[in-house]
Amino acid sequence: MGNLESEAPGLLSVRVREGLCGHHLLFPVDEIRAAFASPGAALTKEQASQLGEALVVIAREPISAARDTIEALPAALRSALIRLYFRLLDRAARERPEIH
Repeated sequence: MGNLESEAPGLLSVRVREGLCGHHLLFPVDEIRAAFASPGAALTKEQASQLGEALVVIAREPISAARDTIEALPAALRSALIRLYFRLLDRAARERPEIH
């Protein structure tokens, strides 16, 4: 499997690279904090499908469309998406080669 930072589909690789630099352009800071303030609940199949659809928009569409899609999600799904986004960033950070 390739490097997530460079091989993620479409614009997702751009969003990941920006996120690795500390630029989390998709989410307001207060929502990021709130998403990690309490553990998330398990998602239903329908919620997981909605989350997947939002990821497709994030990967394919300009930032404004991605933000609109995220904003339209219920609060619990926005929090789940934020936690997923940061798991992706964590994975991408671990895949980066170490610089000595």
